[in-house]
Amino acid sequence: MKKWITTLAASVALALGLAGTSAWAQGSGTFRYAEQVKLITMDPQQQSGSGVPFLRPVYETLFEKSPDGKPVPLLATGYKVDGLDVTITLRQGVTFSNGESFNAEVAAANINRGVKLAIIEGLKTVASAEAVDASTLHIKLKEPDPAIIDSLCYTGGMMLAPAAMADPAIDRNPIGTGPYVYDKAQSREGEVRVYTPNPTYWDKDKIGLARYEVWELPDDTARLNALKTGQIDAGNWLANPQSAIIDRTPGLKLIRGTGGLNYHVIISDREGTVVPAFADINVRKAMAHAIDREAFGKAVQFGLAEKSFQPYGKGDWAYDPALEGVYEFNLDKAREYMAKSKFPNGFSFDMPSIPIYQSRLEALAGFFKEIGITMNIVPQEPGTLARVSRTTNFPATNLVWATNTDPKFLALRYIYKDAAYNPFKATPSEELLSLAKQGLESVDIGVRAPIYKKMAAELADEAFLIFVTNTPILIGVSDKTANNPTVVYRFGEDSINLRGLKAND
Repeated sequence: MKKWITTLAASVALALGLAGTSAWAQGSGTFRYAEQVKLITMDPQQQSGSGVPFLRPVYETLFEKSPDGKPVPLLATGYKVDGLDVTITLRQGVTFSNGESFNAEVAAANINRGVKLAIIEGLKTVASAEAVDASTLHIKLKEPDPAIIDSLCYTGGMMLAPAAMADPAIDRNPIGTGPYVYDKAQSREGEVRVYTPNPTYWDKDKIGLARYEVWELPDDTARLNALKTGQIDAGNWLANPQSAIIDRTPGLKLIRGTGGLNYHVIISDREGTVVPAFADINVRKAMAHAIDREAFGKAVQFGLAEKSFQPYGKGDWAYDPALEGVYEFNLDKAREYMAKSKFPNGFSFDMPSIPIYQSRLEALAGFFKEIGITMNIVPQEPGTLARVSRTTNFPATNLVWATNTDPKFLALRYIYKDAAYNPFKATPSEELLSLAKQGLESVDIGVRAPIYKKMAAELADEAFLIFVTNTPILIGVSDKTANNPTVVYRFGEDSINLRGLKAND
């Protein structure tokens, strides 16, 4: 096993502005953000899809991403990874908003709870965690994981207070170490979540607001109108008519964030347990060729997308230009594959949809109809698509893959028999399993890149993941927000870093 030892000193955190300055001593004003999905849970370890902007005010992570995408300490001060052993030093003197102390014992309890719940993909490689001493955390891995520190920048690294972990109503009673606390009394269920300054925050100079709000506005038009009228200062969007309007409306600006979102169809029932046709490789290849990605990008995503044939975006270290066009739109070829299949007369299947994906699925249904396949669109509650996609309720689903996510998650989400989005427990090919293992044996992206390029090619051959388009992360903002120097967008996320954020006025 290759030995990997890396250490980040606390000085890195200081250089990136994690230490406060007196300029932020007094919080004032309100900043309003709109989320395009409804809040499902405020328990980050139960989080399985969108909705992270609801969590960020309250919960802090052990590490966070710097502007260039590298993990830097936040509640941690440094780390060392040596094979299957991860040692993390923790910031001292930190308390949760209810006064409970943050220490290695609490951090270990958080990690172990996340492992036991088995929802967060980033913790799938973790065997257990324990406290070495009050400020030293030891994590034991089940297998090498070159991206374990990256995983601790997201929900896998969010720290909950002991009282919160013991609370059966944690889904609406979050307690963290973050700069703000959830104000349940002022919040309105299904409408707006209100956060106010955390009086025990360890870095008070970074509290710049008197009030932070996250509005639940899944309707794209309502969210656009809220931005136009000043009801909100910023909000997240998919590539759709409303985001295109923002892009050309005076007084508003469409921010194209770091990273991107890869929209794709997942054939969950790829062994044909419920829909026998999905076990036929010819059917899956026919579906891949039937999608007119260019037309989809223009008509459904209003020119804000580009065609995709693999999990990664252009410029990513694992991206393979050789896969461009591997499933280019070709209706004749799609019909040839259907004719060669065991289902030449077509078939039907159900596909789950949430409101923001409705137009996408209507377009896909039209493409599939051209080759005799009927896709029935079944509406789901906003914010529940990721959760239902982990069940056997549907033989196929549609999700987005963050293109800046480490490629190791391909196996954790889609390939392994116990992968999060392999609910039918389909047996992966030996080739995919071998590549997944090889990809974890080095931290050197020069070594890993060729492995994941082979994995992407194998996925294309098996065609149970059908990639459609890539879009940048999109955040619509007012001109005041665009000109606010304290607004810092989180790397690869559709949220704003609240440390140091000040109101526009």
